[in-house]
Amino acid sequence: MDLKLNNSKVVYFENLNELITYCGEKTSNNSHHTFIDKNVLLKFPVFKEAGMNMSPLDISEDEKNLATVSSLWNIMFEKSLQRSSIVFSIGGGVISDEVGFAASTYKRGTKLINIPTTLLSMVDAAHGGKNGINNEYGKNQIGTFMMPNEVLICSEFLNELPEKEIKTGLIELIKAGFLKNPQLVEKVYDVNLNQIDTSLISTAVEIKNEIVSKDFAESSERMLLNFGHTIGHLIEVDSNYNISHGEAVAVGMLKSMKISENIFGLDSNVAEKFGFFLEKLELHKDYKFNSDTDLLKELLINDKKTNNTEIKYVLLKDIGEPILIDYDSMELLNEITND
Repeated sequence: MDLKLNNSKVVYFENLNELITYCGEKTSNNSHHTFIDKNVLLKFPVFKEAGMNMSPLDISEDEKNLATVSSLWNIMFEKSLQRSSIVFSIGGGVISDEVGFAASTYKRGTKLINIPTTLLSMVDAAHGGKNGINNEYGKNQIGTFMMPNEVLICSEFLNELPEKEIKTGLIELIKAGFLKNPQLVEKVYDVNLNQIDTSLISTAVEIKNEIVSKDFAESSERMLLNFGHTIGHLIEVDSNYNISHGEAVAVGMLKSMKISENIFGLDSNVAEKFGFFLEKLELHKDYKFNSDTDLLKELLINDKKTNNTEIKYVLLKDIGEPILIDYDSMELLNEITND
C-alpha cells in the first residue's frame, strides 16, 4: 500500500525481506549512500548483508548539531554523491533530522528516502519535510523544508523496540487523533503494546500529510502539529534531553488541555482520561523546571512560532477541534512554572 503526497510516497512493508528487496531495486542502477543508526545495524545486520553502501552513526539528541551535519556532508563529498543520488536515512527521529538537513543542503538537495525504525518516527518525524538541528538557543532552531522522496515503513522494526519507545511513540500517534480523529484517540487508549496495528500508523500519517499538504511551509495550519511541542521542547532542553521527546510532548499536551479548559471550556474529562493513560504507560504527567525563568523566557522568545511577545500556541476546543491562538509568552511561562 502506498500514499503519494507532494512528490513524497509512503510505502508499507510487513517484513524486512520485502523492504530490503525494494531498496535493492532502488539502488541497483543508482548512486546512493545510507546513513544508519549504529544500534539499528546491530539489531538488524541484514542491512549490512544487503550490500548497501552505508555509514553507521552514533546518534544522540545533544549531538544533533551543525558539526554532525558537517561530518555527513564530508562523507557525501567523499562518496562523490550527485544531486541525482539517493541518500537513505535509517533510524529514529534524530537521524532523520540530521540526514534530512544534510541531504536538503548538499548541492542544494539530493534525493532522500527515510526508513524510520521507531514508532515515533514512523508516525511523525520521518514525514512532512521538516529537517531541524539544535544549537545553543534551542531545539530545531536551524532547519530546512524538503520532502523526502519516499518514506518506507516496516512494522517488523517494532518487534525489537524497547517497551518505553513504544509507549513514547504512542504519544505522537494519539496526538494526531486529538487534532483530527476522535476514533483514533479511543483506539490508542485500547492499544496492545505488543501488537501495534499498522492501520493506526497509516491513519496518523494520513492526518499529518493532509495538514502538511495545505501548509507545507508552516505559516498557519501546519502549526497545529505543534500541539504539546512548545512546552515539550522546553522540557527537553531544560532536562538536558534526559526526558525523551515523546514523554516531554505528553506533558505539554496535558498542560495544554488544562489551559484549554480555562480558555475554551474543554471538558475536563479529556485531560483526566489522558492523564490516566499516561499513568498506565508509566510516563511523566508533570515536570518541574530546573532552569530560572529568564532562561525559559529566552527559549520561548527564540521559539520559531514567537512574534514579538506572543507565540502561536495550540489548544483544544474539543477532541478533533484544535485551535491556534496568539498567547502571551510570559502568561504561558507562568502557567507552566506555577503549577
